[in-house]
This record gives sequence, C-alpha cells and structure tokens, in this order.
Amino acid sequence: MRRRARYLRQLRELQLRDIGGFMVELHRFGRQQPGLMQEKVLAATQTQSELRSLHGALHQNTPLGEVREAGIGGACGECGTVYGSSDRFCAWCGRQL
Repeated sequence: MRRRARYLRQLRELQLRDIGGFMVELHRFGRQQPGLMQEKVLAATQTQSELRSLHGALHQNTPLGEVREAGIGGACGECGTVYGSSDRFCAWCGRQL
C-alpha cells in the first residue's frame, strides 16, 4: 500500500503540472478545449481520491487480518505473517491455518 501511495503522489504531481502547462498553452494560442481539460481534471481527482483513501487505511492501524485481496488468506494468529489463500500452514512459525 505504501508503494502504491508513493506512486500516486508522484502521479498526482505530474498530473497537476500537466494541467497547468496545458492551461498555459491553451491561453497562449487562444484556444479552448473544455472536454479535454475536464478529462485531465477528472483523472487528477480520481488519483487524489485513491491516495486519500490509501492514506486513511495506512494511518488507521487496521489489523493485517482484516485486509482482503485475492490470493491473500490473511495473517497468522500466532506470528502475524501473511499467508496465501491456498496455504495450510504458516511459512514462518508452522502453525496450522
């Protein structure tokens, strides 16, 4: 999640610079592209929304056992190691899952 948040922060900065540069060039050439501008702003808004939700999840201290994603079974109750949905035993402590 931290890696995705880092990527989204970089993407957001790039999108904001792109929107600013696009606006300057439109003004410079006396053009208007409201549809394209709206698409760029919408994409930046979606990036910001995902980033905000990731930051919220990272700062909530949600137990790893509550994270749900395909292929991840959960976290071992003994040692906290993440295990796959098809695993029968914890790879770290050997506890039966």
